[in-house]
Amino acid sequence: MNLRSIKFNPAEKLTLYYILISTFATFYIFMKYGTGASLIGIRVLISASIFYLAYLGCTREKSSINFIRYLFIGSLFVYWYPETFYFNRYFENFDHLLARADFIMFGFQPSLIFSQIYPQHWFSELMNLGYLSFFPLLIITCLYFYHNDRKYAEFFFFTTILAFFLFYLLFLLVPASGPQYYFQLIDNKQISAGIYPSIGDYFSNNYINLRHTPPSGIFKFCLDLIRNIGERPTGAFPSSHIGNSTLVIILLLVKRKYKLALILLPVYVLLVLSTVYLGAHYFIDVIAGFIAAFIFYGLSVYLYPSFSGRIRTDYKLETTKNTK
Repeated sequence: MNLRSIKFNPAEKLTLYYILISTFATFYIFMKYGTGASLIGIRVLISASIFYLAYLGCTREKSSINFIRYLFIGSLFVYWYPETFYFNRYFENFDHLLARADFIMFGFQPSLIFSQIYPQHWFSELMNLGYLSFFPLLIITCLYFYHNDRKYAEFFFFTTILAFFLFYLLFLLVPASGPQYYFQLIDNKQISAGIYPSIGDYFSNNYINLRHTPPSGIFKFCLDLIRNIGERPTGAFPSSHIGNSTLVIILLLVKRKYKLALILLPVYVLLVLSTVYLGAHYFIDVIAGFIAAFIFYGLSVYLYPSFSGRIRTDYKLETTKNTK
C-alpha cells in the first residue's frame, strides 16, 4: 500500500504536530544540557505506532481498529503530562508570582485557608472524589458521544486533545509547580506575611515529593496512589483540570445535551473546588483555566475543518463533499 494513501484521524494529526513542536524543545535541552536523547527515541516510537495503526485502519475493517486508534492517542497523556516537568524544570519558576497574585486578590492563600476551614473527614473525602473525577468525566462523555454520535465524538475528542496539548505548551512557557510543592519550599511566616520568594530553577537539580497524610478514606488512598505514579512539580498554570472539565460542559451544551450537562454539573463543581482545596492549584490558575476553555473551544471550531475535512453547521458535522 502507498504510504500517501494512509489517512490519519484529526486527533492523530494533532498528536503528530505536538510531537514535532515539542521535539524542538527536546533538541534545545539536549544541545544545552546534554540530556533528553531518550525523549527523542520515545517520540520516534510513538510516531511509528501512530503510522502503523493508521495503516491498519486503511487496510482492515475500519470499525475494528478505529476505536483502538483513539484509545492509543488518549492513553498517551499518561506520558505527556509528567514529561512537561522534564522541560520546565530547566527554566525560571513562576510560583512566586502566582502565589502573590492570590494574596493580592484575597489577602491570604485560598489553597491553605480552604482546607483549614473545612478539615472534616467527610468534606476532605468529597474533595478527593471531586479531583479523582477528572478523567472519568472526560472518558464517560467521550464514550457517550462515540456510542451515540460518531461525528460529534470525533470533534469532542479533537477539542479535548487540542486543549491538553495547548495547556502542556503553556506549562513550558509558565513553569509552576502549584501550592502543594511551592509552599513546602518557603517559610510559613513568609506565607502569612505575603512574602513569596522566587525559587529560580530549583527543580533543575532538586526534586521534592508531595506531603502525604496517612490515608483516611478510600478516595484519599486512590488519589495518593495516582499522585505517587503520575504527579510532578509542573502544570499549575493554567489549570488543565479546570480547562478541560469546563470544555466538557461547553461541548455538552453546544450539542444541546442539557440533561447530561445538568447531571454532571455537581461533579464539575466538586472538581473546581477540589483543585484549590487539595493545593494542586492557585485560584488564579482556576480563573485562567476557565477562560482558556472558551478560547480553546473557539480555536478548535476554527481548526477542526482543516484537520477533518468537515464543516460545522448548526453544531452538526457534515462532510465537505455533501455541503455546498
